Amino acid sequence: MRLKIAVLIAKFAALFSKRILRRSGETISGRVLLALYPRAIAELSKNKKIICISGTNGKTSTTKALVSIISSISKLGTVATSPSGSNLERGAAAALMQKSDFAVLEVDELHLSRVIEEAKPKVVLLLNLTRDQLHRMHEVKRVADRWARSANAAPGTLFVGDVDDPFVAVALNSAAQSKKISFGGRRHQDGAVCPSCGKYLKWVRNNYKCPCGLTNSNPDEIFEAGSAAFRNATMANVVGKYLGAKPIAVDEKSLERSVDQIHKGVKANIRLTKNPASWTEALKSVTGDNAVLIVNAREVDGIDTSWLWDISFSGLSGKRVVVCGERALDIAYRLHVEGIEAEITSSFKDAISKFESGASVQVLAAYTAFHELVNS
Repeated sequence: MRLKIAVLIAKFAALFSKRILRRSGETISGRVLLALYPRAIAELSKNKKIICISGTNGKTSTTKALVSIISSISKLGTVATSPSGSNLERGAAAALMQKSDFAVLEVDELHLSRVIEEAKPKVVLLLNLTRDQLHRMHEVKRVADRWARSANAAPGTLFVGDVDDPFVAVALNSAAQSKKISFGGRRHQDGAVCPSCGKYLKWVRNNYKCPCGLTNSNPDEIFEAGSAAFRNATMANVVGKYLGAKPIAVDEKSLERSVDQIHKGVKANIRLTKNPASWTEALKSVTGDNAVLIVNAREVDGIDTSWLWDISFSGLSGKRVVVCGERALDIAYRLHVEGIEAEITSSFKDAISKFESGASVQVLAAYTAFHELVNS
């Protein structure tokens, strides 16, 4: 009865937020629910098949893909999820208030342990781990260690992940049940040292191994190499197959966090970029002659911008580049050091005005900048 009352109050708070404050209401409902009933995630997870998805990049798009695989394509049952991508405990709690057969939960890397402990998921999909928001995450190994401990403590959960990422591999090796996926290997920016034993990893081209046994040479399934979007969609299909679902056709474009807009005749493709891995992936897609780079450094962007020096911007050489955002000087100087001159502007409006009507511009935007442009 106490849980039912807490859910009703949380739903009322969400309705009030939507109707009066004109907000989504999703975050406040989860906050209220957990404040009134701290064990809500554990209780609401009962009688649902829970799937958790976590990683530095690709959580939101992979979650949406898996929801589609389960509900729309295979019609295995109803699915609860967080449509806004709210991925802390409050987001999970809000999603679980929905009556459903399944719950597909996008979960922040640092909050995954608690959600696993409370929700006792059927499957956990681990996408990747790279440096991100250093003020909050610190080094990658910190998160990998937490994942490994959680995997070890959840013998009833299947852990699926990309073993080409040595930090994901540590968690998979710690799990009683795991499915190791490989895409033929690839280099990892943070993968010089074994996250399991601390010795140097031996890399042969794109594959690694360590005397302690950590390696990507013994996957359960191997697929052809592809972009991050391709890899995430493929792993969503692997999880879907395990649940009895039919696979989706891999549409890499639909899994990229990008939006097309027109600003005074200028065609802008705006893509979310938030850390070295996503910037590296996004820079590969800049095939035109014009680019706008937007860098902010708010809490959710990551206050420390030293990660800009972990990226090669050589692909922008010869292109017209305009930069803006709160840390425009940081990115402009980083480009200058690499021999790429950029024009600095005070806002996105000013940046896009530098291009003539009819031009096509690829915009790489920090997290807060992306959401301001997309939701404005």
